[in-house]
Amino acid sequence: MSQELFDQIFHPATVAIVGASAKDPETGWIGRLVNFGYPGRIYPVNPKASEIAGLKCYPTVRDLPEPVDLAVFNIPARLTPKIMQDCVASGVKIVHIFTAGFSETGKEEARKLEARVAEIARASNIRVIGPNCMGVYYPAGGLTFRSTFAREAGTVSLVSQSGAGATRFVQLANDRHIYFSKVVSYGNALDLDAPDFLEYLAEDSETGIITCYIEGVRNGRRFMAAVKRCLQWKPVIIMKAGLTEGGAGAAASHTASLAGSALIWDAFFRQVGAIQVNSLEEMADAVMTLLRMKYVGGRRVGIVGRGGGIGVIATDACERAGLKVPPFLPETQKQLEAISPEAGITVRNPVESTREIAGAADFYYRGLRIVDGDPQVDFIITHIAADIYGGRRQDMQTELLKAAEALAVTVPTLTKPLVVVLYAGEHLETFSATLQARDLLLKAGIAVYSSIETAARAVAIFQGARDTEKTH
Repeated sequence: MSQELFDQIFHPATVAIVGASAKDPETGWIGRLVNFGYPGRIYPVNPKASEIAGLKCYPTVRDLPEPVDLAVFNIPARLTPKIMQDCVASGVKIVHIFTAGFSETGKEEARKLEARVAEIARASNIRVIGPNCMGVYYPAGGLTFRSTFAREAGTVSLVSQSGAGATRFVQLANDRHIYFSKVVSYGNALDLDAPDFLEYLAEDSETGIITCYIEGVRNGRRFMAAVKRCLQWKPVIIMKAGLTEGGAGAAASHTASLAGSALIWDAFFRQVGAIQVNSLEEMADAVMTLLRMKYVGGRRVGIVGRGGGIGVIATDACERAGLKVPPFLPETQKQLEAISPEAGITVRNPVESTREIAGAADFYYRGLRIVDGDPQVDFIITHIAADIYGGRRQDMQTELLKAAEALAVTVPTLTKPLVVVLYAGEHLETFSATLQARDLLLKAGIAVYSSIETAARAVAIFQGARDTEKTH
């Protein structure tokens, strides 16, 4: 696959929106591109309008004043072959068929319609993204399929069979201050498929981490080869959906994909060394860990937090994820006892910072450095449960932010990685305060999770990826 093709996909100088709507100039494809800062020329195509969003509208693609790099189809499926022929005649290079209603419906007529579109594409020089997909999000180039996506560019790229999955994953990542280089939702893949995009991203200098949402693949050998190629230089995180009997049926009706058995995919992950995740949230947490934890020396964790019972739960969660919770050295325990403000505080590992959030900030300044110095641990998890605060909620908010600020100041001075778990609870006040604390910590470059289980799993995935690097 030529580099020139993907340069045109992600850097189109001209875009035509076929089926541009005069009813939603701000929220439709035209408005999204204009408001997102797309720098190229935009051509609305709609025979029933003369102007949309201040741009001259053309009745057909054949009437455009120049050949365009990218044409987005926002039209009924039945019109697609006719518009494809117009694109061939006018020299369009790439088509993104946003429209659904093709082979994913399972209807024979719809399958034939998709086959006809594929036939036209093969007989011409036009390449197709889709149908039944959201297309491209490339913030550095002003391209987006969702107006709420961050305009800030990053180093993460996503190849997704699902448009809704891509949308949700980008939003989850943006909420964690994770930003993207390139995202493509490719749907039914009548032409361009996952391996095409993976092969490109393997050598893309703007991409540091590759993520995938996959329902099924047509060419398993090529997909495996593409993933292996990416893994030579970059981590690859894959969510494989449709592994259950019901999920496989849902995948077939969603993007007309053959999902494959769980046994086959288990063998795939073992052989290639890609990181497997089981949810979009887990994928977002895994990316956050890769971005914010540059190095972990091993699987031994020191747990710091409020509440002895929560510490026991945390220990179980870490051990179940494949981590180890060894006791601190006697000298470490002695030092922790010396700074503990309350009698009976556990210091063996896990260590209780305080019985309440109040005072946690003071403990963090000294206690984390003590835990950091223990050779028995490789990294630290600290958990804060704002939802069980015993005082006024206003005081809880103040103390939680003080604790977050103490962590933001202390973590850069540590020699070992640290991640934070913030329990938000289900009250509006604690949830709001937790979001503020999370935002403060994320801006400080600290990985933040919503539970011990997700934190332990994310770090275990990270360490597993590092172990794989050593063996591949």
